[in-house]
Amino acid sequence: MKANAMLLLRSLALGAGLLTLGACGPQSAAPSAATAAADSGEPASVAEGDVAAAAEPGEQLPAEDLGEFRVVSVLLGKAVGADNVVLADSEVFAPKDSIHASVLTTGAHQGLSLSARWLAPDGSTIAETVQPLVPTAATATTFDISNPEGWPAGDYQLQIGINKRTLQTRKFQVR
Repeated sequence: MKANAMLLLRSLALGAGLLTLGACGPQSAAPSAATAAADSGEPASVAEGDVAAAAEPGEQLPAEDLGEFRVVSVLLGKAVGADNVVLADSEVFAPKDSIHASVLTTGAHQGLSLSARWLAPDGSTIAETVQPLVPTAATATTFDISNPEGWPAGDYQLQIGINKRTLQTRKFQVR
């Protein structure tokens, strides 16, 4: 639990720094920060503002439905550490890669269902997984997909939902 709390604090600190950088230049600061974290051997993290930029508008749950519970970031990558956090955030994958998503959250909730819906380039659902949660603090929840045949090249999406409503969408490519 301490590692998750430290990750949350690191994500929030990184977010404050990225908001400052965002006022000075393009949004490309987030991949650089994630790459730097991966190079240092630390788990990658993406600030809440960066994930919100990838979220589909109009799909947010009202705050009163979530209480204290918040999604801090959604990371995609090829490997996950022992703490259930993607090691290096990525938006590009090879056809034979397993794809992992870490949903980093904070806050307590009496119980909810966190879901991951993976969409193919044509918009069809590849896979959907639902995990019940009763979080009491910062939590990392992992979702994974793989295809031994290889993923066709194209633009994919991951939709993260709570209680059957999409909260955030993360786009990625297979090349």
